[in-house]
Amino acid sequence: MQTDRDVFLSVRSGGSQRPGWLTIDLGTGEHVRVHRSLEDLARQCPGCLVAVVGMSTMGELDGGGAAFPDTWLWSLVDPLDAGHGVEVKHTDEIEDEAILRQAVRRLRGRLVWWGGRSETLKQSCRDLLGDFAPFLPILLDWLDQEAQVVIRSGPLSEAGHDSGEVDSVESTPSGSMPTDPAEVFSWFQEAGEFGRHFGREFQPRPQQAEMARAVAQALESGRALLVEAGTGVGKTLAYLVPLLARIKAEGSRGIVATHTRALQKQILEHDLPRLGFLVGDKKYALLMGRRHYLCRRQRDLYLSRPVEHLTGALQAVSFRLWLTATSNGMRDELAGHPLLRDQLGALFDGPDLCLPGYCFEEGKCFVQMARKMAREADILVVNHALLIHDLRTGHGLMGEFSELVVDEAHRLPDVALEAHAVRVGTARMRAVGELLGREGAAGGSVADRVKLVAHNLESLGPTGEKAAANCLEFGVAEARAQEEFHRWWLLLGQEADASMASARTAGRFRIRDKDETFGPLRAATSRLTAVLAESCAVFSRFADRTADLEGHAGNLEDDLAQLGQAGQLLRQIEQDIEFLTRDPDEAWVTWLDLGIRRGVSQLGATRLESGPLLRNHWLESSCRPVMTSATLAIGEDFSHMMAELGLTRLAPPTLTCRCLSPFDYHERALFLVPKNFPAPGDTGFGQAIGALLLSLCREIPRKTLTLFTSYRLIEEVSAFLEENGLKLAGHQVQSDQVIDPLGQENLPQLSGPEPGMGLPQVFVQSKHMGAPALLESFRRSRQGLLLGAATFWEGVDFPGDNLEILIVTRLPFRVPTDPWVQARCERIDAGGENSFTDFMVRDAVLRLRQGFGRLLRRESDQGIIVILDNRLHAKNYGTTFLNALPVVPGVFADDQELVARGKAFFDKGTFPAHEDRAGG
Repeated sequence: MQTDRDVFLSVRSGGSQRPGWLTIDLGTGEHVRVHRSLEDLARQCPGCLVAVVGMSTMGELDGGGAAFPDTWLWSLVDPLDAGHGVEVKHTDEIEDEAILRQAVRRLRGRLVWWGGRSETLKQSCRDLLGDFAPFLPILLDWLDQEAQVVIRSGPLSEAGHDSGEVDSVESTPSGSMPTDPAEVFSWFQEAGEFGRHFGREFQPRPQQAEMARAVAQALESGRALLVEAGTGVGKTLAYLVPLLARIKAEGSRGIVATHTRALQKQILEHDLPRLGFLVGDKKYALLMGRRHYLCRRQRDLYLSRPVEHLTGALQAVSFRLWLTATSNGMRDELAGHPLLRDQLGALFDGPDLCLPGYCFEEGKCFVQMARKMAREADILVVNHALLIHDLRTGHGLMGEFSELVVDEAHRLPDVALEAHAVRVGTARMRAVGELLGREGAAGGSVADRVKLVAHNLESLGPTGEKAAANCLEFGVAEARAQEEFHRWWLLLGQEADASMASARTAGRFRIRDKDETFGPLRAATSRLTAVLAESCAVFSRFADRTADLEGHAGNLEDDLAQLGQAGQLLRQIEQDIEFLTRDPDEAWVTWLDLGIRRGVSQLGATRLESGPLLRNHWLESSCRPVMTSATLAIGEDFSHMMAELGLTRLAPPTLTCRCLSPFDYHERALFLVPKNFPAPGDTGFGQAIGALLLSLCREIPRKTLTLFTSYRLIEEVSAFLEENGLKLAGHQVQSDQVIDPLGQENLPQLSGPEPGMGLPQVFVQSKHMGAPALLESFRRSRQGLLLGAATFWEGVDFPGDNLEILIVTRLPFRVPTDPWVQARCERIDAGGENSFTDFMVRDAVLRLRQGFGRLLRRESDQGIIVILDNRLHAKNYGTTFLNALPVVPGVFADDQELVARGKAFFDKGTFPAHEDRAGG
């Protein structure tokens, strides 16, 4: 359908020459105009449609036009990248014009994709949107019209656009790949095969060659290896090359397990494609947990939801368009989607597992497609949690493999403990009810799916009628179990509230004596476990009866499968409650998670040691892993992480290797500690931190990350900074900023002032705030001060001038009052060791090394690291921390000296830039 509407992209500009609204014609990419308000534009172009950068609500314009968020436009034409909207500077009109023109090129490139959507799909989108915003079907007509123009003429090319992210390498394999450790070592030399393929890009690093040789030796000898690889070594290529060589030579399968999604993306999208000349015909794939993929059942449930308002219509349209764009249905693709990021729970977090008659049809379920690709892959990339799950199930998920590399291995112990923990809460009983089609929490009557199954069974003759009776009997038993559980859970919360009435704090509370804690609930607990046991017995009779049924339809098979899952969950809940409330076990710590105001959110137990768990997995699977990280040793001593990772007392013994960072920390970094500073427990500690940060912000306007170990201290310091004139940004996302499209005020929130424009904006993390958006806002800012907690100590990357000053407020000891930490220390002390020096200090040293590793990520990076904890000098154990630093830190007397030394460091001149490319 043809439309004569003009469609524009507009942004509020803060330029001093012509302040107002910058607008570009999306049809031509020309005619950038400046208007005092959008109504001025509407008067010049009656009926126009305007996509407004930073707007979150739509508004009507004179002449029948409308203004709407630009994110709606990207959700229509670019579903996989809708979260990356237009990012303007608001202060430089020329820059903003260039950004608008770039947005036009992006749109015209995406119009080719839009033109390929089916007419049926596009008409359904018009129907969904038309009832709530009549201008949106007109926008879709305009997209159709422009798509035909672009398809005939070709999209505009993007100036400076790189055709791919992967560096160019030769594609011709160079004979046989080396498996001998000495030959692998030579590959990484300047005159070796690796250098020949990468050409001038290649930068030989002795540390990388040494690590590759160690990995090849471990794979050849079948021995476990623990290898610490400092920042800049290029560890991914150092283990991928010998791993690929081994897989090709032996025809085996290999697993690479990482903790973070960022590293998985690097391996799959950068490192393995770069090694295409070595990979050859070997297949590689990513496999994540089930809730990272869209299940077919959840897809259909979401598509069938009634649409009752504009937001729902936009979400329904966006979801349909995303389905036609995605190839793997992954959660990550929607995590930043402006319209669907709040729908992730509804789309991915349902309790239902894949069903045999519904999800196993080839090519219909993203979960099953991912698992099929994983089983066919020669090299499979997974996360730590999935690796532990697969080891627990005897490789039932990923299939057999003979080679295993664990990257970011310092995180594996915590993941193993988390995966083996036992937890009970209302969510688990709610999952049972949802499997049975129950509406509401505790129920009280037979659930809907139970009634439906019983009705369908009755049509299968006498045997089916008996099975139907058993089915209804199970439904009654399950409803009674639901009621009994919720009654018991309420009593548990009341007992917890009464026992901690005078000193209640939200968080985890240790149960030291189960008789004391659960004694008042003994009768109620016995009654609950008896009811659960009876439900399980009834379900077993029902399962036996249906096992012999034949000839039932696929949908009945699926319903029976869901009842089977519910029965298994009830049995596991019964066993877990027995274990948590009665069975004493010195290898575990039992705890309650208290609600914020009252009640209990979870009852659980955690193993005290990860080492025995992991060691059993290595022995049972006959797998000898290669484990690597930048932080595994205390000096030359690997014993702490060796034990945590279950690598002690293996036969043959575990190998170790330490490859130091090639970075020149003396030249690139300035390490400083204060001569006099309040102790972490002093009342003036937070104020002293705030004053120091204020001095740095005023005198050295560089991007700064401050690492904390508690949110309470973050709140204290941020309050001080706000009182002294700094603006707190918190969790701000530009696309969520509300703008009045008709007025001249309400300029979108800036990411941060430009250099020279005053104090930087302060980005503050809180307990109830996700880190990703805060991190992105900080990265976008030209100046910024980020106050971050646990999630920022590791796994985040700030290359170049994205981070130039790092402040560590306290040594990162684990919280001593945490139930697990208490119990672990008691167990160590009972064994005759010193829990503080042998566990707490060693653990904190590794965490500190992870923290200061945030600063120098590339060879060209530079910056200042300041550690404010006076225990480095005041306590005997401070020497252990100081020895872990790559250089001996200097000492500054006060904030003025810190500023002076910082300025002198940055005034040394521009460092030569060396891109970290082929080195990995």
